[in-house]
Amino acid sequence: MRRTLFGMGIVLVVCLVGLALAAEPKRGGTLRVAYGNKISHLDFHTAPGYEMMWVAMNIGCGLVNITPDGQFVGDAAESWEVSADGLTYTFRLRDGVLFHDGSKVDAAAVKFSIDRLMDPATKSGMRRFYASVDHVEVADPLTVKVHMKEPYAFFLHMLAGYRTGLVLYSPEATRKYSLDDRKRGRPEAVVGCGPFKLVEWVPGDHLLMERWEKYFRPGLPYVDRVLIRVIKDPIAQIAAFKAGEIDMILSFSPEHVETLQAQVPDAQIMTGKETTPMIAMMKVTVPCDGKPMSKDRCPHPIFGDIRVRKAVGCYGLDREEIVKIAFKGKATPWVGMNPPGTLDTVNVNHMCPYDPEKAKALLAEAGYGPSNPLTFELITDTEKAVFNVIATVIKEQMARLGVTVNIKLVDKVTWMNTVLRDGPWDMEVEDLLSLLTLDSNAYLSVTTSAWNQSRHTDTKIDEYYARYAREMDPVRRRAIAKELQEYMADKLYWNAVSGSPFYIVAQPWVKGYVFNAEFEVHYETVWLDK
Repeated sequence: MRRTLFGMGIVLVVCLVGLALAAEPKRGGTLRVAYGNKISHLDFHTAPGYEMMWVAMNIGCGLVNITPDGQFVGDAAESWEVSADGLTYTFRLRDGVLFHDGSKVDAAAVKFSIDRLMDPATKSGMRRFYASVDHVEVADPLTVKVHMKEPYAFFLHMLAGYRTGLVLYSPEATRKYSLDDRKRGRPEAVVGCGPFKLVEWVPGDHLLMERWEKYFRPGLPYVDRVLIRVIKDPIAQIAAFKAGEIDMILSFSPEHVETLQAQVPDAQIMTGKETTPMIAMMKVTVPCDGKPMSKDRCPHPIFGDIRVRKAVGCYGLDREEIVKIAFKGKATPWVGMNPPGTLDTVNVNHMCPYDPEKAKALLAEAGYGPSNPLTFELITDTEKAVFNVIATVIKEQMARLGVTVNIKLVDKVTWMNTVLRDGPWDMEVEDLLSLLTLDSNAYLSVTTSAWNQSRHTDTKIDEYYARYAREMDPVRRRAIAKELQEYMADKLYWNAVSGSPFYIVAQPWVKGYVFNAEFEVHYETVWLDK
């Protein structure tokens, strides 16, 4: 007995604040988009950062996508089925889908891309999500079967919306050109099957994509080109927007929304549920030998002590004040690992009430006080102005406890190279990846992940995630999710301060864009009414 999954939805409802398509969209023109930060590099299977993702999902195509209301829809796959035991997924591909080099998107190409993501040598941050996959079978040129070792309740979610989802790569171009060629953005090396193909990338300045004329969706995309410019300062973004030099701003800083609205009253402001966590993470372990990514771990000299983590990250943080000052109230104070707009999230705010006296007592118990004051470094980056504001508020709140915080402000790529690659840091402030489910946080929080944020070594977290992902009954799954989030908050392996609202700003002449949080940014249906 087999059951089709085509068109089936998920429980998660993502807030849609879209711009409806008019009856007759206009063709042509260049969509000019501002990013607040530069792109790390252009190997889509390994590069970190939102900025890369928003490029990858327009140059690339995958098997399935997910809509704002949680429906799975076909991309290169026109239909799919899952076996009754949940161990075999069969995807039927559309005929005639082409990569930008003219080669076919067939079952062999799907197998190539999944195998590449699963290969430890690739060092993909997505590899952890393919742990349940046993092997991929080419059944015929247009039919691919994914055989699982065990059921994985979120396999379609993962293919559709975790980070970039599954981005298919041209086997021919990937074999012909080197990893360095892709990282440097050579157009002939970065070959996808999406609505736009790469034309030019000047790191730190701009990226240009143009319409792929043989895209498999008839009539799309509408615009001729998408030009992405890096404009780091929100005030400079507002000035360029007001002057009509850019059409959209992605990931606009929440604290500047009212300023922009005052200067450009007819601007379109898009937002939705908070699916991204804003964190003030503390590093739990460090390499014993001093070498980054070492498996031999020792307690962090400060935050390896749970008493200090609780004093600083739990009772010492006034999350209400952080949200009031940094977000002007436009966010939800949040302790839990998963933000309030995520499937199976649990509110554990009661576990960390603001209690400075209790924080001081724990610090004293750990040996800190006037004769031995605690000092630590907080690293954050320039992607969003709100990060430095939050860091500054935390610095002030820690001063009330007699703790000194030194803020280290760096560019986004330096932050990624420091935090994600296990460099030296004590606390970090950032908003991390937009999350569809609790499961999609695993690659940032299990011990086996290269991007394990706090570098904790507690394998009980891994066991919780494994149980959660294998449980096919949603009621029992929610119970496991609650246990996991409460355990994580108790140990403070993950430390959130709030949800992080995602804003996109668009000119009134931008039509057809469908808001789908941070995990889906597609330009193919956008057109310019001017």
